Amino acid sequence: MMKRSFRAGAVYFLLLYVVGFLLGATRELLLAPRFGVVVASALEAIPMLAAIFHFAPLIARRFGIPPKSGWRLLMGCFGLTLLIGAEVAMTRAMRGLSPEQWLAHFASIEGAIYAVLLACFAAMPWLRR
Repeated sequence: MMKRSFRAGAVYFLLLYVVGFLLGATRELLLAPRFGVVVASALEAIPMLAAIFHFAPLIARRFGIPPKSGWRLLMGCFGLTLLIGAEVAMTRAMRGLSPEQWLAHFASIEGAIYAVLLACFAAMPWLRR
């Protein structure tokens, strides 16, 4: 079951990372210049949360991970670990920010919105059947 949880977490990460990358590009290129960073982050969060809500149980079921089990928590936490690693690496590559600068971003309103999304990402496999 552990192996399935790790595989499910990896698939969960990959799928939601692609969705997040596309939404992030839309936020940065179209929404932020027009509405500002905070509003753009809030607007991006809505479809991102919908994707998390939809795909978390779908992937868990696909890999046969029982509902309300610790294995679903492992799936979400492993996916989150991969996501944070990718975010730190991508932020460094695209914006030249250090991991410390990436962490400092959480002190802003848009960073708080992102932190809530990360928490939802980690917990949703367990929360949804």
